[in-house]
Amino acid sequence: MDKLLSLGIDPWSMVIYLANTGLLLAVLTYLLYKPILKFLDERKEQIISSIEESQRLQETFEKKLTESEANRQEAEAELKEELSNLHKFTEQKRKELTAEMEEARNKMMEKAQQEIDAKKANLLKEAETEVKTLMTRIILEIVENKVPENVIQESIHSAWKQYSK
Repeated sequence: MDKLLSLGIDPWSMVIYLANTGLLLAVLTYLLYKPILKFLDERKEQIISSIEESQRLQETFEKKLTESEANRQEAEAELKEELSNLHKFTEQKRKELTAEMEEARNKMMEKAQQEIDAKKANLLKEAETEVKTLMTRIILEIVENKVPENVIQESIHSAWKQYSK
């Protein structure tokens, strides 16, 4: 120990320094180190739980996203199906309406043809009676009342039948 004293180092001072340093370390450990470690552990657990929560939320979000994508695809498929059905329905209705219009047109054409035929027959009858009347007058004029009128009428009538065939 004498050698330490000759160097200018006091062993009791060293012991006191070591005791002070140990005491300071013990006090700092008790007052600072343990609370800081406790705070760091709590913070670490909080961060871990936050990470786990965010992972759980991300998984939930991914599931919901997958479900929403599946629902969107289902809705899209349903819309396509409905659009296809609508096109089929529209085409069917168009065919039905076209058929109804064609039927109505045919009925109108038949009715018009019947009316034309009736008018034609009526006109022919009127023309026939006018021609017969005119022929009767002409023939009566020619014959100058020498032949009876009923004989002339019968003769005109029979001639008309013969030539109208």
